[in-house]
Amino acid sequence: MKNHRVTMRDIAKACGISVATVSYVLNHSEKEKITHETQLKVLETAARLHYEPRTPKTSKKARSGLVAVIITIKENNTFGKKAMYYDLAAELSHQLMQAGYETVLIVTKDLPGETDILKKHRLDAVFLIDIDDRSAKKLLKNCYVPILFLNCTAGDPFFCEIRPNFPSLFARSKTMLDSEHLFLVTEDFCCQKQMEQFTDYFLPRDIYINTGYVAGMAAFLQNHEGQKGIVLGDMLGMQVQSLFSRKDIVVVSSLENTEWMPHDMNLLRIPNRTVASVAVKILKDMISFGYRSGSNNCILLDSEPA
Repeated sequence: MKNHRVTMRDIAKACGISVATVSYVLNHSEKEKITHETQLKVLETAARLHYEPRTPKTSKKARSGLVAVIITIKENNTFGKKAMYYDLAAELSHQLMQAGYETVLIVTKDLPGETDILKKHRLDAVFLIDIDDRSAKKLLKNCYVPILFLNCTAGDPFFCEIRPNFPSLFARSKTMLDSEHLFLVTEDFCCQKQMEQFTDYFLPRDIYINTGYVAGMAAFLQNHEGQKGIVLGDMLGMQVQSLFSRKDIVVVSSLENTEWMPHDMNLLRIPNRTVASVAVKILKDMISFGYRSGSNNCILLDSEPA
């Protein structure tokens, strides 16, 4: 007896919806607005039943081969934060090219205003790097292709989040510095939920958000003299170590090359290359229906071994 090839009709029957609706979801069509719940149900069922498109040629032809990488920048964002995100975009572009995709890079201060551009390019998928919650909600209502959130949160199980495992990073920093009470120096991220998460681990007075005001950072570090802390970002780490005892800080690094940093710097590394590799693998799984969404659709990345 031949193995039965799963069809859209099988998925429609399992979900209790029409074949047309299944087709709209699996082909990421924008002709009809399908609820997130229905899209999630269809994709989960397709993965569970091991659905495969009828022929690779048909599937390839239906796609544009374009993936957008969108970086959200604030007015007060520093060069260090921009360098960190441009490096991540470059890693994504490189690995997407190896997977057969071209990259459309969009740098914006107003993501909802870019909706028309996204539709114009007929994208196969979108990577969002550090997006604020309000913009995320607006975009999710108007975008019907796979979206991956990098270094930010989606708040929707239909979309995948990939971000650092901050609780683990903070715990490791305490061990490395042999101190239970640390301060935090961080860039000003757009994602409010991520910024709010920091207050679960640090007192507000022990958090410094970098906006490029050097005198403000110097004053903060002077007030924390004799204490130990963690710094998020390579270039920010270099700034801090020029004003504070190097042995008393841990720097969370994302750049591939750290040879320009002092050899005795305490580092926890989550290279952008690793983030991009994980993200592109998940994208390929999503497009081939091999990815299983869940209620907590979040991948937390731990630091790599030194």
